[in-house]
Amino acid sequence: MALLELLQRARTPTVRKTAIPHQNLQSLGVWQHWSGYETSLLPYVTEDQVLGLPVVGGFLNITTSLLLQMPLHGYRQATPIPNDPAILQNPTPGPQRTFADFISEYLRDMFLFGNYVAVLGPKNSYGWPDILVPVPAGQWQILTDGGDYHYLINGQSYQPEQVFHVAMNALNGDLVGRGVMTLYPGLVASNVAAERWAAAYFEGGAVPPGAVKHPNPELTQAQADSLKAKMKAVAMAREWAILPGGTELEVLASDAEKAQLNETRKLNAQQLAMAIGIPGALLGLDSPSLTYRNITDVFQQFITTTVMHYLVPLEQQMTLQCLPRGTHARFFLGAVLRPDLPQRVDLAIKSLQGGLFTQQEARAFFNLGAVEFIENVQEEVDVL
Repeated sequence: MALLELLQRARTPTVRKTAIPHQNLQSLGVWQHWSGYETSLLPYVTEDQVLGLPVVGGFLNITTSLLLQMPLHGYRQATPIPNDPAILQNPTPGPQRTFADFISEYLRDMFLFGNYVAVLGPKNSYGWPDILVPVPAGQWQILTDGGDYHYLINGQSYQPEQVFHVAMNALNGDLVGRGVMTLYPGLVASNVAAERWAAAYFEGGAVPPGAVKHPNPELTQAQADSLKAKMKAVAMAREWAILPGGTELEVLASDAEKAQLNETRKLNAQQLAMAIGIPGALLGLDSPSLTYRNITDVFQQFITTTVMHYLVPLEQQMTLQCLPRGTHARFFLGAVLRPDLPQRVDLAIKSLQGGLFTQQEARAFFNLGAVEFIENVQEEVDVL
């Protein structure tokens, strides 16, 4: 019953907190003091603003799509087990919830905060959990008492062995990881500020349209507001303006190129992309002269460096807490780290003939059944 209640709470909107000691609870939308920046000097940046940055949106979309193409399987040594445990098929099941929901939540929490937290479900007949109950950011704490610690989730205490906690970028001795909002506060705030300024600029609000110079030095604020309202009404109606004697109208011109607005936005985007580990070519920030083969190589480099930074901690934590000893959780990278079709066909045939691959292992290259594998490969060879 407690898990069911927790699951229901996890589906409700999370209340974002504003000031939380980093040793007790992950920070949400607020820069922590250990980041090296004086918090009073940085603008307040929310999670929604960070997620709204084009670089962040592109990174999450590309990375999520890659993860969803990598099946999560159980292995003993290097051999896939015949039937994957239920927890590997859909770790956080529920009404109309899929594996894609779990991956999206995991990646977003890890990216923003450096932590993913869930409560382990009840043990099955083999002594291992079949589900995880996700805990949204802001609804969990780590409380320390000397050398011991426990989790406080929605007011209920849990021991570490009851909680599935994946953390990344944690400092030595810290229990809480760090995400982009605490690793790069100044850079993220700069990107948010640049996008906010650009939106105001192109909406016409960044620079006033003009200035009215009135000859009366004793002009009151009420008279100035009245004159400004009349000028605004004339401008919106696109009519001729009639000014009092001696009044001058000066149009204030603005130039985005002289203001280096686009250059600033591009530089900020490139720096943020470099910081979070995604090649600019995948986001359209680099030269368009890259060939298809170059892009393929960039994609594979992105997977083997940045994407693995998110996959490996999840694999290791699931292996440690959710699977029997000797069974390992592992994403199948071959689903995305593979050559083009002609090369895959040639590799599959040679691997089968040389005994390197079994039919069960090789069929993952083509998503085919073991019985149909040889026939379909041969048909593709004939077509090529």
